[in-house]
Amino acid sequence: MEGIWQDDHMDRKPSADFLTKYILSNAHVKVLNVNSPWGTGKSFFLERWAATLSEKHVCVRFNAWETDYSAEPLVALIACIEDQLRDPVDITSTKVGQGVVNAGSLLVQKAGPLILKGLFKKFSGVELNDLFGEGADDATGSVVESLIKDQMETKQNVKEFKVEVSRRLSQAAENLGLEAPAFIFIDELDRCRPTYAIELLERIKHFFELEDCRFIIASDSVQLAHSIRAVYGQGFHSERYLNRFFDAEFRLDNENIFPLVQGMLPPVRSMSLNLNVTGHVDNFYYQSARGRGQDIIYPDRYTVTCDLEGYNENQLIVVALAKCFDVGLREINNYIQQIKAAADTIGGKVNFFWLAFLVFYKNSKDETYLNFFSARGLEDLQKSFDHRLVNTKFTFSNCLESVFDLVSFYHSMVMSNERDFQSFGQNLEGWRSIVFYGNCNGDGPDRLRSYRKVVDLAHRLN
Repeated sequence: MEGIWQDDHMDRKPSADFLTKYILSNAHVKVLNVNSPWGTGKSFFLERWAATLSEKHVCVRFNAWETDYSAEPLVALIACIEDQLRDPVDITSTKVGQGVVNAGSLLVQKAGPLILKGLFKKFSGVELNDLFGEGADDATGSVVESLIKDQMETKQNVKEFKVEVSRRLSQAAENLGLEAPAFIFIDELDRCRPTYAIELLERIKHFFELEDCRFIIASDSVQLAHSIRAVYGQGFHSERYLNRFFDAEFRLDNENIFPLVQGMLPPVRSMSLNLNVTGHVDNFYYQSARGRGQDIIYPDRYTVTCDLEGYNENQLIVVALAKCFDVGLREINNYIQQIKAAADTIGGKVNFFWLAFLVFYKNSKDETYLNFFSARGLEDLQKSFDHRLVNTKFTFSNCLESVFDLVSFYHSMVMSNERDFQSFGQNLEGWRSIVFYGNCNGDGPDRLRSYRKVVDLAHRLN
């Protein structure tokens, strides 16, 4: 069990355990929507949760996007169930299975002309008799009779299909020594064509509402709602429409990214700024500062700190930049890869904050990033990200400094000539002194300026 969740940097396992108990205790929850934006680890969560549940229950994983090319999602879902169950029974080869698929297809064909005629009349105001002549009523009556007949047959086919699915899932559980209910996980729904996503939800609703079957659907509900509006129009209440398919919704928590960054960021040789990672004021410094009559500096609510064991300065910097630039989990992973690749290229001890900032800025606002290395660069930066760069702070031994403060100092050095650069060393204290003297040896500001080209190269790793 622990091996399944060993790389669970976002601590998703408690959510899976909670949802398992919730679903098993609430029989009315047949379809659960796991809601989270794109790139926030929904696939990871479903994969690990399914692996955990499969120790006691039949589990099927269906990637909707991989079958997006299919004309009929029901066929793709049935094929997936057949493929993943250990003791497969070919439903689609039976009369019942074929009947459902064929009845559905026939129903669409028969209903199509009636719907089209109705829409034509609604939007044009032209009567059917004027369009088709005096025989229109007879033709329409024939279509309606055929539609009613097919509808009755389809209801029976759906009933038989449900019985067959229940029997099959029960047989698979019995063969494997597992318990009811079975779980079917649907992933990547929000990446599908809007029509395919809608049709898949409808098939699940109409054909798979079974006592011993539960569906777990992962989606970005906001994106899915946009997709549905693309089909039905911008005025369509897509959120309300989606709610009819889901019996419950669970939102993944993506706020605590500290463990994620700690697990993802590899060691990078870098010049330390001497950040106070935890924000704690040790007793020695407290007594010393009080003895000199100095104020004690404590973190405020905008200060980024972390109490996790072994958390280091570089990891804290990445967390702070992720908050400033408001990026998701997948983007954080991509940016970390770029930072590491750029650091390896630069070599030696890198200015990690400066490098990481450039990577985040380049990826987040490429259009304003192009003007960053100019006299207006800082002004454009502040306008682009409003208050976040100013409010987000780090704590040092004797001060709080915002991300914007650090960026401003580095930017001033990069934009200076050799003569101006030397003047920076006067009256510097704390981290500013560390940064300046750490860049005095050799190339001076040229080395910091060289980061730009390396970041541009690393950016292409996307």
